[in-house]
Amino acid sequence: MTVSDRSAQPGLTECAFKWWPVVIGAMVVTLALLAAYLLAGGARGLGAAAAERRRAAAADPPPQPEPAEPIGTYTTHFKPGEPRVRNIVLAARALDGRVVKAGGKFSFNDVVGPRSKRRGYVPAPSILGARLVDDLGGGICQVSTTLFNAVFEAGMQIRRSRAHTLWMPEYPRGREAAVAYPGLDFVWRNDTAKPVTIRAELTATTLTVSLWGERRYGVRARTSRPYAFTSFGSATGRGRRCVPSRGGRGFQIDVWRILERGGREVRRERFHTVYQPQEKVDCA
Repeated sequence: MTVSDRSAQPGLTECAFKWWPVVIGAMVVTLALLAAYLLAGGARGLGAAAAERRRAAAADPPPQPEPAEPIGTYTTHFKPGEPRVRNIVLAARALDGRVVKAGGKFSFNDVVGPRSKRRGYVPAPSILGARLVDDLGGGICQVSTTLFNAVFEAGMQIRRSRAHTLWMPEYPRGREAAVAYPGLDFVWRNDTAKPVTIRAELTATTLTVSLWGERRYGVRARTSRPYAFTSFGSATGRGRRCVPSRGGRGFQIDVWRILERGGREVRRERFHTVYQPQEKVDCA
């Protein structure tokens, strides 16, 4: 028998076609009843499981995170649209959300990493000797300096930091941290008994870095007047990396951080900075 012969003879093929609607109907009814039964049982099962979870949660509530407070916050400003802003954004993103465990150390270079073109950094003014030049990652020191001041205000232990060779008006005198990958780093330690979370927030013109944790010390700061001024010279720069400058005198300055507990002084730290004169540069 061929396939074409089946439709011509009474038998299973014909009967199957004839009775298929009845079979379908019976299957639909059966499946509907089965589904209703299973759903009813499933709903009861889900309800029982949910009730069991609620009872377990009431008997053994999940541990609540320990409250944290902002223990150090600092804001710096920048002009929108400058190339350095891209570098600031990249470095700030690397900081945001980082957690430093109790007793742990934080290295700016380890967290932010190399400032390379492949990682999105662009040329912007950087300090080289006594003048400014365009270099990859220029402006990133605004991020390290903003972090430095938040750490300063939080009373954290500053393990390694160095000010810039030249003073830049964007930064507070004597309270800044220059960085250059991989050698020049800013390192601090969370010397409290609780973890510290770093928050970095950006607007169109500001960067704010905050540390959240448990305050160990109250902090006061005192800054001397600039002293021991030195005069600046002039020079002519050439090439694409040249950045013109009006020049500025060098000077020295002292900052004291006073750590207090219960209204009494615990420790006093002195940060002494020598700024070199900045050359007046005309780019040829």
